[in-house]
Amino acid sequence: MSSRKLSAAGLVGLEDFTSDPAAQAPDGATGVVASLPPQGTQLVVDLPVDSIKPNPEQPRRDFDQGAMGDLATSIAERGGVLQPILVRPAQDNSDAQFEIVAGERRWRATKLAGLDHVHAIIDGVDDNESAEMALIENMARDDLNPMEEARGCARLRDRSGMSVAAIARRVGRDRTAISHLIRLLELPDAVQDSVADATLSVGHGRVLLRLSQHHERAEFGRRCADEGWSVRELERQVDAHIAAPATSTQPPADQTDRLRTLSERLEPVCGASPVSIVPRRRGSYEIRVRCEDLDELTATVTRLAGAGDDS
Repeated sequence: MSSRKLSAAGLVGLEDFTSDPAAQAPDGATGVVASLPPQGTQLVVDLPVDSIKPNPEQPRRDFDQGAMGDLATSIAERGGVLQPILVRPAQDNSDAQFEIVAGERRWRATKLAGLDHVHAIIDGVDDNESAEMALIENMARDDLNPMEEARGCARLRDRSGMSVAAIARRVGRDRTAISHLIRLLELPDAVQDSVADATLSVGHGRVLLRLSQHHERAEFGRRCADEGWSVRELERQVDAHIAAPATSTQPPADQTDRLRTLSERLEPVCGASPVSIVPRRRGSYEIRVRCEDLDELTATVTRLAGAGDDS
């Protein structure tokens, strides 16, 4: 038999595949399997949809109803799912005999299509493996919003003891990207909601994390969402707030607009590097150009020097 594993590309095969018809109910499709596979082995069978329940550790919480309807229509036309869902024996005393590990969307669409059974792979995985597989499948399919991804990664780190590097390898992402995702959970709840519904981006969230106070993150997040600030504009606002003395007051609106206009005039010279002009004490000003790495700094300085030569 061939060996398959669950990878970042989704279910691409079976591992320790069991095809013994004695392990299935009569006709191989009309009932729940009579005997379950031991942990680490898999069995393919058609299961009654009502014998299955969702995974409480499923990272995904929002299911687009329009897309779900389209999938249900497709499943009804084909007479079932093309790719089996992945389940395991239920771990509690509920009426359901199986719990979904991966494929909740396909299971929900199958029910919506009015079908009684769904093609499933039964796998004897433990709680940690179940949470890991659910996260891998959803992140591989881009089915999660950033906050769902963040909570899923944090759950693996905190409950399974996995390192950020190990999580990154499992889900096929860069370690730094996973670290930034998990840090989003430090944002106020209202800001997390804005990131989840795409009112604010992950980039906005990362800028807000530069603020040390929870109430500052909440206030700037609210203003950013209400006024439609870009990530660059949020950076300017945050930089100005951080640089301003604690006892100082905000500059008048006309001065703020003038400083923004001046900083925008520097953008063609500084390229992708965010520019901010910050008021200082005694009427002085400070020009700040933030570069992510030495290469970007070198390119920015080269452009600035060139602009000076041209003048």
